[in-house]
Amino acid sequence: MSRATLELTKRKELYRRFRNLSEGNAARVLGYMDALEEERPSDETLAALREADAIARDPSVKGFTDVAEMMESILSDVRS
Repeated sequence: MSRATLELTKRKELYRRFRNLSEGNAARVLGYMDALEEERPSDETLAALREADAIARDPSVKGFTDVAEMMESILSDVRS
């Protein structure tokens, strides 16, 4: 049996089972499905993520693995 046929069979079975649910249970299932759907980030968020990725990959940007070291660097820049 092909993968497409298996997928169609699974979908038909899920649809059959859903139709047999009570109205309350069907509403509950739909609520769960809505909660599981991923929200699409806004264009502004996507741009910020791309910028953060570019900064993380840029070898000329100073990075830190220790907060104390980072704070010392920031404070020394402010004091200068």
